[in-house]
Amino acid sequence: MTAKTMNENQPKAAITVSRMCSLMKMSRSQFYWHVKRGTFHAPLRLSNGRPYFNASQVEDNLKAREMGIGVNGEYVLFYERSETPPKPKQTPASKADHTELLDSLQALGLTGLTTKQVGEAVESCYPKGTGSEDENDILRTVFRHLKRSGIG
Repeated sequence: MTAKTMNENQPKAAITVSRMCSLMKMSRSQFYWHVKRGTFHAPLRLSNGRPYFNASQVEDNLKAREMGIGVNGEYVLFYERSETPPKPKQTPASKADHTELLDSLQALGLTGLTTKQVGEAVESCYPKGTGSEDENDILRTVFRHLKRSGIG
């Protein structure tokens, strides 16, 4: 058995409020709201005023969270957050085809542009995508961006 494994299984004599909140999987404000209602033990104070929890308080608070019965004996329901998977990033293959926009920009007098430059300009002007934007607004915005950048 390694030293790390032994320390994980043994509760510490005292822990901070931050560590307690981490163990409880809740924010400090939510934790203190429950402390005020009597669901959890209030922290003790060191001589310098710093709050802490001793091992028995930690055990009682964790048991209250797990069982749904506060240290005051009242029933309590906790909201469990579901972990939402992160949205997939847009891959280069799924990016919009900007050839039509390139043709329109060239018709407005911007010559020597590549689809890559147009794509970068669109990405810069519309980081969340152009889904609900009007084509004329996209053309105007990208044209101005390219002119200000000195491209074309």
